[in-house]
Amino acid sequence: MSTRYNQNHSPLQRIVYTKVNVNGKVQLVPLELYADGSVKRAN
Repeated sequence: MSTRYNQNHSPLQRIVYTKVNVNGKVQLVPLELYADGSVKRAN
């Protein structure tokens, strides 16, 4: 398994989920959490 990095060359730590309300429904949105504390929406 290869390590993923962000634009600052920080390694991916884990995938986290956040709750988002869309049209009255709660959805979980996956986010990539990197070692430098930045997050990016997972594809």
